Amino acid sequence: MVLLAVMLAEGHGQHPDPPAWARGLTWYLLMPDRFANGDTLNDPKPEFLFDDDRIPWKVSSWTANWYERTVEEKMLHDSFTPAALLRQYGGDLDGLIGRLDYLDSLGVDGIILLPVFEARSAHKFDVSTLHHVDRHFGPLADIDTTFLNREQPADPLTWYMTSADRRFVDFIAEAHRRGMKVLMMAQFAHVGAHFWAFQDVLKKQERSEYGGWFRVHEWDRPETPYDSEFRYERMWNIDAFPAFRQDTLGLVSGPKEYVFAATRRWMDPNGDGDPSDGIDGWCVDLVQQLPDAFWQQWTAHCRSINPSALLVNFGFGTGLSAAPFDIDQSREFGRSLSEFLLNRLLTSTSFDSRMLSQRSRTTLQGSDVLFGLVDCHETDRLASMCVNDSLGYDRHNSLLTHPGYDLRPPDEHERRLRRMLLLLQFTLPGAPVIYYGDEAGMTGADDPDNRKPMRWPGMDFAPENTFEVNGERLAFVPHFDSTLFNYYQALIRLRNTHAALRSGAMQTLLLDDHASLYAFVRSAGIEKVFVVVNASDTAQPCVLPYLGLPEGSRLDDPFLGVSFYTRRDAVSFVIPARTATLLIPGGG
Repeated sequence: MVLLAVMLAEGHGQHPDPPAWARGLTWYLLMPDRFANGDTLNDPKPEFLFDDDRIPWKVSSWTANWYERTVEEKMLHDSFTPAALLRQYGGDLDGLIGRLDYLDSLGVDGIILLPVFEARSAHKFDVSTLHHVDRHFGPLADIDTTFLNREQPADPLTWYMTSADRRFVDFIAEAHRRGMKVLMMAQFAHVGAHFWAFQDVLKKQERSEYGGWFRVHEWDRPETPYDSEFRYERMWNIDAFPAFRQDTLGLVSGPKEYVFAATRRWMDPNGDGDPSDGIDGWCVDLVQQLPDAFWQQWTAHCRSINPSALLVNFGFGTGLSAAPFDIDQSREFGRSLSEFLLNRLLTSTSFDSRMLSQRSRTTLQGSDVLFGLVDCHETDRLASMCVNDSLGYDRHNSLLTHPGYDLRPPDEHERRLRRMLLLLQFTLPGAPVIYYGDEAGMTGADDPDNRKPMRWPGMDFAPENTFEVNGERLAFVPHFDSTLFNYYQALIRLRNTHAALRSGAMQTLLLDDHASLYAFVRSAGIEKVFVVVNASDTAQPCVLPYLGLPEGSRLDDPFLGVSFYTRRDAVSFVIPARTATLLIPGGG
């Protein structure tokens, strides 16, 4: 037993249990620039993005037709997609703090933030620093510039807490006050071209003290002033993404210490040794770009600051050992749901096998922490997946690769598909993740179409006329779908009411590939919740035996408003086509 514990601790086989607080939570993934604009005075200006205030660019109107380029955008771009990629909407921390009551009313337990670091893009992966929140997410204060000019960015002892940094700490406190956890997304393999150390290298070339932070192939030659020979290692061969220099252990000295110091800054902002004022964990992207040895050290560093931090490999199942992280996030959950319920590529048996395989990658407790993520900032939106259910999951279903992509809202049949998929997402083991706006009914193809500004109640949106992107003259008026929001609320409320759905064991009860029936039970102690799915196009008779319930027990479906009674420890009923039913003994 001792040897087994040592092997687990060293990352052999399954890794130890994630923090217990993360079991069965409901998460909300959001992009700050697109969530809510609480302070228009801090909106970005063209001189910040382009170093030139004459560029015809401005913050986009929140409620304008998403698919129509503005006059300024037409001056800069010949088509919709590059224009949309450059948009910013002014979302900020004041807007996020002001909407925490909305998230509280939805019932979510935690928030996953796409990067909030100083960067010029809307998505913030092209970081200029890792130790400051983007200035446009907080109050713009002149005094910040004064203190920032005194910083030595490589020396954490000189780091200053800007107005935006302090507002981020305020946000964490407000989220914690409501009982919500906060995870920050980041990646440490590359930076943006405006990253402070890379800018020093660009300016000073081989004389820069930060030249060793990057892998430079050729320095610029001063004897050719009109040409630049400067060549360096880049992520995806994109000039805007200089890669940090690595050796066999990961980041070399310099960037490694900087990343570790920035990590500590957000986990314990006031540096007093008490991490309660910091984030509750990290979702790390591009994990596969750095060796396992680096992640062993980084995760150990995180746990030395906060032993109960949740550390997630958000690289979507890259084959890397999951051991340094609490969970190794995969896209297989969303892919499996889509291929079983929408694309019709999986039988009930193969779907169940996929679910079992995913849970077996971690411990029993860890399976309750695994993210139940269907869509995100790198996939189609859930509503549009249901409309375009003949397309495969996550096949880069963008407006460019699929010109015939259907951008309309879902009809009643497709809304039924969505309800079926959601019921499974919220009842299978794991921690469901809601991508911002899905609960409001937002639609969209892959990036950038999946990053529209949040659809809030009471906002009057211009019709989404898609003529510019697909030649269709049909227009759809976006609105907040209160019925769908209520459905999400009810699903989360059921999870909070029934421990079986948050952290209970799962047992498969029925696999019928011919009828496309699938059933399972979640149980915790004496509590049981049954789920049955009919993925076929016709109503199907269903018999669930060996329920372990007293004779004559009533099973209620709170969504369909039907009840059934057990006889001889079984229940029989007819389940409608393309429907999932939730059966709770005694009315729950």
